[in-house]
Amino acid sequence: MKRWNTLSLRHTLILGAALGILLPTLVMTYFRVVDKFEADIDNRLRAPMSQYAEVLSRGLAAAIWSVDKTYAMALIDAVMRNPDVVSVTVTDEYQVPFAQKSKSVAAGGTLLADHRNIEYNGYRIGQITVVLTTARIESERLGEVLKIALLLLAQVLISVAIIWWLFERRMMRPLKLLEDGAQRLAHGDLAQPIEWSRQDEMGSLADGLDAMRSKLATLIAERDQKNADLQNQLTERKTIEDALSVSQAQFEAIFNASPVAISVSSMVGDQHIEDVNGAWLALFCRGRASIVGPDASESTLWRNAEDRVVLQDSVIRSGRFRSHTAWMRRGDGQPDILCEMSGRVLSLGDATLLIMSYDDVTQKKKNEEDIVRLNATLEQRVADRTRELSTALDQLTAAKDELVRSEKLSALGALVAGIAHELNTPIGNSLTVASTLHDHAKQFSRELAQGLTRARLEAYVTSTREGAGILMSSLHHAGDLVTSFKQVAVDQISDNRRSFGLAATMGEILTTLGPSLRKTSHIVESDIPSGIVLDSYPGPLGQIVSNLVNNAVLHGFDGREGGCITIAARLLEADRVEITVSDDGLGIPADNLPKVFDPFFTTRFGKGGSGLGLNIVYKLATTSLGGHVRVESEKGRGTRFILEIPLRPE
Repeated sequence: MKRWNTLSLRHTLILGAALGILLPTLVMTYFRVVDKFEADIDNRLRAPMSQYAEVLSRGLAAAIWSVDKTYAMALIDAVMRNPDVVSVTVTDEYQVPFAQKSKSVAAGGTLLADHRNIEYNGYRIGQITVVLTTARIESERLGEVLKIALLLLAQVLISVAIIWWLFERRMMRPLKLLEDGAQRLAHGDLAQPIEWSRQDEMGSLADGLDAMRSKLATLIAERDQKNADLQNQLTERKTIEDALSVSQAQFEAIFNASPVAISVSSMVGDQHIEDVNGAWLALFCRGRASIVGPDASESTLWRNAEDRVVLQDSVIRSGRFRSHTAWMRRGDGQPDILCEMSGRVLSLGDATLLIMSYDDVTQKKKNEEDIVRLNATLEQRVADRTRELSTALDQLTAAKDELVRSEKLSALGALVAGIAHELNTPIGNSLTVASTLHDHAKQFSRELAQGLTRARLEAYVTSTREGAGILMSSLHHAGDLVTSFKQVAVDQISDNRRSFGLAATMGEILTTLGPSLRKTSHIVESDIPSGIVLDSYPGPLGQIVSNLVNNAVLHGFDGREGGCITIAARLLEADRVEITVSDDGLGIPADNLPKVFDPFFTTRFGKGGSGLGLNIVYKLATTSLGGHVRVESEKGRGTRFILEIPLRPE
């Protein structure tokens, strides 16, 4: 019993020290986690949400005004790539949905929304709503809390180990030595002195015990043997009574302080409840006098008397029971609760007691029933969700096809305008020469009726020969332009695969770009060796080259004249070719290089740049042509795009 008391004191002191270390750390950690969570919400959700709403409200104005849902959905798709974005809803000025996209919301998050008006030329034409969720940040916060908890646990364990070592060395060992000396004194061994080398509190206590030993030895020597025996008996009796008193006080303290509802019932006679702890009184909302004692009736606790009979039979058969559930009544008009009870029979002297613990599982039972009902409808909800996802996939596929078709028709329109401008010169020259030849023929006919000289005949033949040469040259040039136009047009409006020479195809592409380039002072040089033949898709390749050339003119030569664009190609291996498009323009800042292929990224928003040109280049290079594209640039030293594709993509 003494050993148990000593261990209890040791554990109490160590636990107090550990709590003194842990509690301040927990408080500080809590405030730090809360502050970091709020900062993450502001930086990673609210700021991007405001930016998305601002960009979309500006970008969608033209789409709503021109009722271009395809362009609107493209902008919304770019924003929806953010995993924190839940939905984007666009309505017109009559609050009728114009474009909308959403995805499933992860459990446990809070929804944040931003509403912006969409204006066009100073008029409000719609509204956009962007909704984000905090689920991912809260999941990260849970992981951080778990890491901090592990660190705190390690800190407490190390602290407890150090405190344990110090406590064992500085207190328990001296106390054990003093306890041994006291035991010797208690057993009458007064010959061996109690010695202590350190002059501290333990040394003072040892000196006191040794002085007591000396005095006891003197007293025992003076008294006779009978009085000494009587004194020993009284001392032993007092020790036992003190131990019993301490044990009883400790049991009562533990019993009343237990968080588990506990009752102690007598199994003799009428089997009444003899005592309950504070947790039991709080659980059942009853007073102690109404349930404790021979005059109180335990049967009022049970909603169903048969449950009490079954429990008593189990106790009589085995002397214990576990996880027995039954509905119990509470006082003060409180609703009944479903209790899970465990207990066993103990024999203490002449008394036979039943110790029972009670656990309220009402909410747990309700949750289990809710789960059963939820599982019953799970299959139907899964089927409904599958249909919704299938419909959404069909809509996305249709939107993608429409976007590709729009891009092809836009490129074809630009091609038609360029070729029309190119054909104007040779056809105009041909018309002028033909009209001149017609006038010369009529004049020659009149002179022929009046009499024709040899000199006049030679002059007519010479002028006719020169005019026919000019006419043939102009018509041949127009024919070449039409041939190039037909081939490039077929390539750009279709994704047909064919075998083509890279140099010839690049010449046709540059011919179609000629009208737009001649409006500027910039030049394009081609350094492509003959003999490179591809079995691939010339349409996507032409669109890539056109986008890169236009990107150089729009961005690389912004504010300057006389720029040079160089297109070169070389074989890397037997089955791959590298095509480079470089310029000597302004270059790209290092901070923007990782983002040039991102959709809607542009440094000229609202000034002719849509942010889609290089993104289309990246998609065509990696999908249609089966290769990859990268960029190299330095500020003020030009830009170089490197396209590496297979000669025969799979």
